[in-house]
This record gives sequence, structure tokens and C-alpha cells, in this order.
Amino acid sequence: MNTITKNKYFSFQRFMLLLKKEAQFNVKRDLLIVGAMFSLFTLVMTLVFEFDEGNYDSEMLENLHFIAFTVMLFVGGVFISSFSFMELRDKLKSHFYLLTPGSNFEKFLGNLLISLVAYILFMIVTYLTYSWIFNWIVFKLYGLQFSPLNLISEEFLIAINVFVLVHSISFLGSITFKKYPVIFTPIAGFILLTVVSLFNELMEKIVFAKMDLDKHLSNIDFEDFFGQYENLFKFILFYVIPIILWITTYLKLNEKEY
Repeated sequence: MNTITKNKYFSFQRFMLLLKKEAQFNVKRDLLIVGAMFSLFTLVMTLVFEFDEGNYDSEMLENLHFIAFTVMLFVGGVFISSFSFMELRDKLKSHFYLLTPGSNFEKFLGNLLISLVAYILFMIVTYLTYSWIFNWIVFKLYGLQFSPLNLISEEFLIAINVFVLVHSISFLGSITFKKYPVIFTPIAGFILLTVVSLFNELMEKIVFAKMDLDKHLSNIDFEDFFGQYENLFKFILFYVIPIILWITTYLKLNEKEY
């Protein structure tokens, strides 16, 4: 009883030990994922430079690193976040994981920091270093000059916001599905969106059955409407929904005790 009560409280010292344990457990796999992405990108670009005619437009020179970084961030992030709470997918490991000193909040926060904050910072630093070397080599060998990754551009900030949303979905999937969450999470998301869409159409037919809905909708200036509430939509999409999904993940982690 004392152990259970104690583990309900947050201990910074215990959390740091737990964070170190989680990092050591995940670091090799996470580095392999990131290394594989950089290796594949390097191989593809080497083949492009060697066998392409070399007619690259200004748009490619300007946006290559942003596109490459964004793709790597999302692909690697989805895989890494889906590997959170791996121990809970095995009955024996799950038992020892739940008995590991540390509250559920500490375990939740540790996985969240590693798969989101630490991952984003690591990818930014790693890609900036890689892109600097990449640009130097490409310029020396092929005379091409690619624009560096711009960390303060609007596109970059939007990409980070969208990634936070995607992470929250994948993070929830990691504790919801015991097997292949990286596959079943997007499938479940697609099914949920389909059901919501069908339900919405059904409600429109029931509620607005006697109304000429198309006529009423044609009189609405949607561009002006969305313009007025754009910031609200962004706030809900990029901040409210991720927080709700993270809270749901934490609550599902608490359920594993019972």
C-alpha cells in the first residue's frame, strides 16, 4: 500500500532515473531508424546527381532540405512514437514495467519527452549538421548550391505544429494497440474519419431534410468565415487536440494497473 501511494506522487530524482532508463532502452533502435533515413536520402540523392542531367530549377534548390527534413521528421517520428510503452505489449514485461519505481505520470512524461521533445531537437541538430556537410560536398563536386534549412520560416513552424498533432495520435496508438500500432493507428484513424463523415451526412439529411441546404450554403462566404476563425481552428487543431490525446494516453496507461 505504501509503494502504491508513494508512486502517485512526482519525484524529480526518480523521474530522472526513469528517463535515463527509457533513453538507454530506446537509443539504439531510435538511432537505427534515424540512420536508415539519412542513409536512404544520401543514396537517393547520389543516384540523382550521378545519373540526372543536372537541370535543377530554383524551387528544388530552395526547398530540398525543408522537404527532406519534414519527411524524415514525420516518418521517423511516427515509428519512434509508436514504439513507446513497448514493455506493455508483453504480459511478463508489462508486469515488471508497472512495478518499476515511478508513477504512471513519470513513465508517461518520460516517453513523451523522448519521443517528442528530444526527438525534434535531435533531428534539428542532426539535420542541420548533415545539410551543411551535404551542401559543401555537393557544391564542390557538382557546383550546386542548395538553400539551408530555415528554422524560422512559417512553413517550418507549421511542419512542427502538424508533427505535434501526428505525434499525439501515434502516441495514443502506441498504448492502444498491442501489435503493429504503426499500421493499426492510421487504419483506425481512417475508419473513425469515415464513420464521422457518414454520421455527419446522415444528420444533415435528417435535420435539414425539408431545407434547400445547397441554396443556403451557396449564400455563405466560407472564405470570409474561415478567415475570421482561422486562428481559433489552428489553436484547436495544433494545441487542444494534442493535449486531449496525450491526456487520453495517460488515462489508458493508468488503466493498465487494474
